[in-house]
Amino acid sequence: MKWLEHLAKACGVLAAAFLVALAVVVLAQIISRLFGRLVPSADDFAAWAMASSVFLGLPYALLRGDHIRVTLVLQVLPQRLHYWYELLATLIGLVVSVWGSYYCIIFVYESYIFNELAPGMVPVPMWIPQIGMPIGLVLFTLMLLRRFIFCLRGLPLEESENG
Repeated sequence: MKWLEHLAKACGVLAAAFLVALAVVVLAQIISRLFGRLVPSADDFAAWAMASSVFLGLPYALLRGDHIRVTLVLQVLPQRLHYWYELLATLIGLVVSVWGSYYCIIFVYESYIFNELAPGMVPVPMWIPQIGMPIGLVLFTLMLLRRFIFCLRGLPLEESENG
């Protein structure tokens, strides 16, 4: 599943690029206000960049083991139950992610079909800024499936630098 790991890393790069784009838009808005100008739809573009960064960052964060996890349960569970806990937690995450991916794809598809435009000053077709959501969620779902398979096989799971 190296191809999936490479896709997750590419998503991480894209997520970082969208964070840079967000910073550029905010900086441009700040500078333009100093000169009494306005960057059209800057708030919209900043919000879209942030959303894309979050959703595209999901697969990479899971690959690196950097998702927020509630490890309190693992700390009180006996070691022999850790396997079953990880399996159940990953399965629940996988089911929720499949559900979210499905409805996110439908949401973006409807924006495309109905030619929905952004209500701001710049009439951007909404499917364009929304496309990062289903891409990120579908790849996150695939990464959770990968993790579930690793759990079933008893392979080592990803861990962050902090354990």
